[in-house]
Amino acid sequence: MTEGGAYATPGEPPTTPAGAPATGLAPASGTGPGADPGPAGTWVLSAAAVRRGDRLAADAGLGGPVLMETAGRTAATLLWKVAGPFSAREPVVVLAGGGNNGGDGMVLARWVARWAGPAAVKVFLLAEPGRLRGEAAVQWSLLARAGVPAIALAGEPAPGAQQGTRQNPGAGAAPVAAEFPEPGAGRQPTAGPAGAAGPHPGAGLQPGAGRPAAAGPGSGVGLAVDPFLDHLEAAVARARVVVDALLGVGVRGALRPLAARALEVVGAAGVPVFALDLPSGLDADTGEAAPVVPRATWTATFAAAKWGLLLGQGPERAGQVFVVDIGWPQAAGAGGTGGEAEAGAPGGTGGFPAARVLDAAGVAALLPRRPWDAHKGWAGHVVVAGGRPGQVGAAVLAGTAALQAGAGTVTLAVPAPVRTEAAVHRPEIMTWALPATAGGEWDAAAATALAEREGERRGRVVRVIGPGLGQSPGAAACLAQWLGLGDPSAAGGPADPGPAGGPPAGAPAFPPTVLDADGLNLAARLGIDRLRERPGPFPLVLTPHPGEAARLLGWTTAQVQARRPLAALELARRSGAVAVLKGAGTLIASPAGDLYVCTRGHPGMASAGMGDALAGVAGAMLAQGLEPLAAALAAVFLHALAGELAAPAAGIPVRATELIARLPAALELVRRGLPRGTEALGVPGVAWLRPPLAG
Repeated sequence: MTEGGAYATPGEPPTTPAGAPATGLAPASGTGPGADPGPAGTWVLSAAAVRRGDRLAADAGLGGPVLMETAGRTAATLLWKVAGPFSAREPVVVLAGGGNNGGDGMVLARWVARWAGPAAVKVFLLAEPGRLRGEAAVQWSLLARAGVPAIALAGEPAPGAQQGTRQNPGAGAAPVAAEFPEPGAGRQPTAGPAGAAGPHPGAGLQPGAGRPAAAGPGSGVGLAVDPFLDHLEAAVARARVVVDALLGVGVRGALRPLAARALEVVGAAGVPVFALDLPSGLDADTGEAAPVVPRATWTATFAAAKWGLLLGQGPERAGQVFVVDIGWPQAAGAGGTGGEAEAGAPGGTGGFPAARVLDAAGVAALLPRRPWDAHKGWAGHVVVAGGRPGQVGAAVLAGTAALQAGAGTVTLAVPAPVRTEAAVHRPEIMTWALPATAGGEWDAAAATALAEREGERRGRVVRVIGPGLGQSPGAAACLAQWLGLGDPSAAGGPADPGPAGGPPAGAPAFPPTVLDADGLNLAARLGIDRLRERPGPFPLVLTPHPGEAARLLGWTTAQVQARRPLAALELARRSGAVAVLKGAGTLIASPAGDLYVCTRGHPGMASAGMGDALAGVAGAMLAQGLEPLAAALAAVFLHALAGELAAPAAGIPVRATELIARLPAALELVRRGLPRGTEALGVPGVAWLRPPLAG
């Protein structure tokens, strides 16, 4: 490829996009993309944080034209990698809007034309060229110079013209000739420069229907709406891939009718879609989507992932998501970290705070390493307090998961009448029979009995409270004592001896605890804010699903689901504990305001017993000496990864026992090293948000 030529000899594009740093990972310290990764990978930002990041980049001297060129060229390289090569026979069709997202698409089109020839790409601008402003206007004029075939819309406002903050006032729009065959005619477009002789886009149409716009300064040749959509439909039908560059993060609310009609044309064709930043019409914060929002095969999102790609309908609409490093300075990495979020308010997103995606390499660094002379006491003792008549299986699942995730020993502490039932499931797991009522429910005296049995143990003890516990008065009394909110002297267990093991030291203490299922429901009755009053405070991890989170916070389940990042942070803040908000895209929050999201997992994991298994894994991580936040991060990632390994096919339910059986394999995969997001695809400057399990 020669720098001054109109296009290069068709073939592979360069593997290192100009201006693209080698990594898109965020560091653990939160300074932004480009630094060494910690336990998490790419940033996840709100639309407001992205705008702040662009402003910070501009303040650092990286203006809109630089960012747009980097974004468009790197996206073109990525497109070639996942869907290329391209040719005039199977071209790339770019549907561009009049804002920055459209400008990014025009940069992509120019580079595809340079690598494969102008006939390998076609641009449809759903805007009147004379109304373009800023970088979009500049990129439209550059298409003309590159000889890229393009067609514009006459007499319509530019969809997306107000989006984004990258501006270049004063730039004019140059006309670009539309050189396309009539719909269905099958003629190849002329690959000459803009303005050269070729079939007029309005040729053969009804009188007046396709009249070009007036060719005054700053205007382009365009078509009326219906002929434009006809040509778009014909081009999309024979395209190899459609690039959705219509609308970006700056557009919210209902789609305008014209944009909706264009997206309907794309969706009806069944052609693979490559979305820029996010599928057009997808809410960048909530993931809400109208029916016409494209179901992309791939999405190249710029600078950082957007919340809308991970929440709501986002994962289904976005397909495989890649984060493109466009060169933001490190100070802009978190876009200001989303400080605009309003904690405690279930109404309105307030702009979601920044989070980081769990990274396999970072999780591997958290996992405990067993010394050569390790013994079972080194790996800790997990006590599962749960089970009742008809619900013993929940406690068994939690205990088995703890054993599979590396706990040295596991005991099921259950009401005496169900001990035999609990004991027959797994010979490696011990059982304790605790005081019960005549009906087999928990008796209040069980709290003291459990503490006494724990006191007989040497080494680290961790409690997992809640699976199958029930909500009887006796269970409620036990929970209050176990949390130190009743009679602390009756519920204390052995002191944590630390990673080296050994006998308990000092007075009895409250051991690290995972609170799940009915433990959470009973805690909601006590009041989530009372959890801050626990002695110590001892380490505590909460693992609610959305319904349990709603009861804890006093919100509705719908409010929790609509504002999941805020709900997770509020759970952690009010409880003074690490909170794991389960669901698609599980969130982990700390009382200090750290927020993480897990992109791994499988829809088949929506089945009974999954939460019990996660609680057991979290207990095992605590038992092996991890701090609560690290234990929660590792447990969530390993649980999700085991679910993927257990899933036979999309949409098929995964049994909790199948997931638990694959926990050792998940641990081995993480320790051995999964393909990293920045390495799995092999495109510098591009991080795969959810890389495949095998390279």
